[in-house]
Amino acid sequence: PRVRPNIRTYNAVIDAHAYSGRVGEAEDMLFSMLDSYESSAARSIDGIEDEEIPVRPDSFSFNTVIQQWARSRTPEGGRRAEYVLERMLKFHYNGNSDVRPDERSFAYIIFHYCKGAGRSAPDAPDRALALIRKMIQMHREGYKELLPSSHNKTNPIFAFTSVIDAHSILRRPDSGVVADELLAAMEKLGDNIEALKPNTYVYLSVLYAWSSCGTVEAGERAVALLQHMEDDMKAAAERGEDSMLRTTQRCYILAQTAWARSPSMNKAEGALKVLKMMEAQYDSGNDEAMPTVQAYAMVINACAFADMVQDENGRLVKAPREIQMRAFKIAEEMIDRLRGEPYPDVAPVSMAYGTFIKCCGKLNLPKDISMKSTTRIFKYCCREGLVSDFVLTQLRYALPRDKFAEVLAESGYEDVNIMDKENKRVRWANIPSYWTRNVNSSKNNKY
Repeated sequence: PRVRPNIRTYNAVIDAHAYSGRVGEAEDMLFSMLDSYESSAARSIDGIEDEEIPVRPDSFSFNTVIQQWARSRTPEGGRRAEYVLERMLKFHYNGNSDVRPDERSFAYIIFHYCKGAGRSAPDAPDRALALIRKMIQMHREGYKELLPSSHNKTNPIFAFTSVIDAHSILRRPDSGVVADELLAAMEKLGDNIEALKPNTYVYLSVLYAWSSCGTVEAGERAVALLQHMEDDMKAAAERGEDSMLRTTQRCYILAQTAWARSPSMNKAEGALKVLKMMEAQYDSGNDEAMPTVQAYAMVINACAFADMVQDENGRLVKAPREIQMRAFKIAEEMIDRLRGEPYPDVAPVSMAYGTFIKCCGKLNLPKDISMKSTTRIFKYCCREGLVSDFVLTQLRYALPRDKFAEVLAESGYEDVNIMDKENKRVRWANIPSYWTRNVNSSKNNKY
């Protein structure tokens, strides 16, 4: 008797091609099998029966090719995988109900666009978002296998956060809105799917999105997310349970970043509010929320960029002087608090001093206040041995040329007369060694 190959034979060959890097050959075999079967089915409808019915592809046939295209190191792999998925869905809807996509059918392509070779494509985040929206829609239509109820190798929670992060990394203006959309979907789906219940990891991803988008509402949205997490922690504690939304240092820093990058008139106050929330959390017993140097410096950073706001027409304009003065007062409070070491090992670093000096130079302040504050902080910086290149750069821009030279001389720089007066440049090799004795590039030049 004649021995005919069956679907297991075809799948074995497709699998061998795909995993050997010959994904094109695997795709050709799949589509050849698919075209033969569809042609036979069409002839059957016309009353013409083939002597031998061609082998029909199954879910494994499609998923093998999808997976390997998505894993390929070629940017076009995602498009090819999407096309195979489209053929699979068309085949399914045309009467082959048992040939169904599962979570892998979508997840591998999403990861290709978010983490793999396809992430460099300009439309990669949009394609990944379209795929996850399709997953959610099909799940609502009854395809429950697209979002399994338990954690596994292709945990659906990572598909959602990967799409959010793909928008955030590019600092797209819509990243916060997209993150909120997917968070809302996860919260709704999480009522029935344990693996999709949002946790701290998910909220960090959403906070990162709002910290990246730079929209006027970003700070407010980030604070609302923090408040929801804190409320959940409180409610869980009252029940004697652990919350899945426990706040960490990074949660608060991301919220402060959202304020700093927002063109809101309240960015300085907003960043300060987040710091106070952080302090209150730590004081209430949440050790993971202990305030850091970065938390205080981020408030100063937000103040330094309070010189521009968004008006009612959506345009960036100079902030009113009273707003900039309020921001300066907050920055001054923060640098003084840092100098008092509010928590163990929380003390000024070079970057904090440099950012405050930047604040003095950028904001529209009365000249006497600006120069007096700049000089005061720079002298502290010198005495504490924390003068870095960043500090000197900000000092150069914050002070007029003659005042810059005068402050350097008063602080102990002896080569003022041979300094490049035109560019106000200091010879780094000639500055007093005690100015830089505590500068550590791995600590003091970073928050």
